[in-house]
Amino acid sequence: MEQHPQPCFTLFQTSSPAPRRQGPRAVAFAAGVRLSPRRFPLIRVEFMPVESLDATASRPAPPSPAPPPAGSGVDAALRGLAGAAALVLGPLAALAPRGLPVWAILVLVLSLTGLARRGSFGRILRLTPPVAAVAAFLLLALVSSLWSPSDRALETVLEIGYIALGALAGGAWIAGLPAAEARRLGGLFLAGGLAGGLLFAVEAALDFPLNRWWNSVPDDQLPNLLNGNVPKRTAALLCLLVWPAALAVDRFGRRMPALLVPVGYALACLPLTSRSAMLGIAAGLVTLAAARASAVWTRRLFATAVTAAFLLVLPAALLFSGPLDLDHSGLLFRSAQHRVEIWGHAADRALRTPVFGQGIDASRSLPPDGAVSDFSPIGDSLLPLHPHNAFLQVWLETGAVGAALALAVMLMLLAATARLERHDQPFALALFATAMAMGSTAYGIWQPWWMAGFLSAALMLRLATRIGARIGDKTQ
Repeated sequence: MEQHPQPCFTLFQTSSPAPRRQGPRAVAFAAGVRLSPRRFPLIRVEFMPVESLDATASRPAPPSPAPPPAGSGVDAALRGLAGAAALVLGPLAALAPRGLPVWAILVLVLSLTGLARRGSFGRILRLTPPVAAVAAFLLLALVSSLWSPSDRALETVLEIGYIALGALAGGAWIAGLPAAEARRLGGLFLAGGLAGGLLFAVEAALDFPLNRWWNSVPDDQLPNLLNGNVPKRTAALLCLLVWPAALAVDRFGRRMPALLVPVGYALACLPLTSRSAMLGIAAGLVTLAAARASAVWTRRLFATAVTAAFLLVLPAALLFSGPLDLDHSGLLFRSAQHRVEIWGHAADRALRTPVFGQGIDASRSLPPDGAVSDFSPIGDSLLPLHPHNAFLQVWLETGAVGAALALAVMLMLLAATARLERHDQPFALALFATAMAMGSTAYGIWQPWWMAGFLSAALMLRLATRIGARIGDKTQ
């Protein structure tokens, strides 16, 4: 016998008493009768197969959890490493400044990986004028290692190379950060910078107990430690990092505290023995005030000053140590007198090879050729590792060709500050002034920790400019 589908109501019948009287439409529906379209045009009864009334068939299946996007673990690891790098920078500068090259290499790897993950690797492969100038300088440095007296000339070229690549890749990676991520990293950088500043203050107040413990410095060597390079390196690095920190505070909406950051650090520098740091922070504060009045004219003045420095550094050094005899002037403190003597020796030697220089890193290994010093005995090298002046060192080691390339790079770097937002430009110019002031008076320009210090300050300044970007922006 043919089976007919049952009306829906029979599936839910119970043994209850007979139902109360219902209207004709309800009765017709209960009987499974198709109502006449002419009499009831809006009512239509369909029979539902029994099999389709399974309890789960009438509900949509719950959505299955979406699989994690490919590479989400890698991206999380990158975010974690980026946060750690931003957080640790301040304490590292305060306690172990010579460890900054490790930080620079980590940021380089992080930046290259981040660019590759975004598919933006091509951004650093374009041959722009700054990239071409830096590449030409690196090529000159590599070739000059053939006649350099230094046994670590090739290592120096490699160190300059990874710092330059870190600047290129790190800048491109930071420029593409989402605004929220830039804000997170900026906050971590500020937290680490505050921790580093406090650590350095406590160390200096207690005569550097951690440093003495780590390096096993006996108590009778404490005066040498206090007057040596340990506190001076940290003071110089924090002097650079003050400016991106001030801009970050400003970008977080705290404009008055932002100005107190460099002023507070300037006051903290007064009891320190690093006169280069004092000079650097003073030059930065003056530049900040001038650039707030007119960033355009401040930039023009710096372009003139940088050009004059490269063109006049050799005759000026010879003038100071020769006719003016400033290396014996009572107007200068003893370390400044010694600087003048070193500059005179370096300028004289630079003029012997004026076109291509003595070779990269030659400053640490120049033969004395009978030269004498009124301040310290001259050993196997004419200079104490470097001339204490970046402009002079470039001339000495790479000649006029290297000086022209370095000048071009610095002028293009200075011009790049004009592309920042107007409110950010004074902080960038203050950092430029601080770096130029300290680079002219302290440390060898190719020392890895010093180059890494310049790199870290520049990258953190670029990060600070991203803090105030609109949500959703990825470039600025």
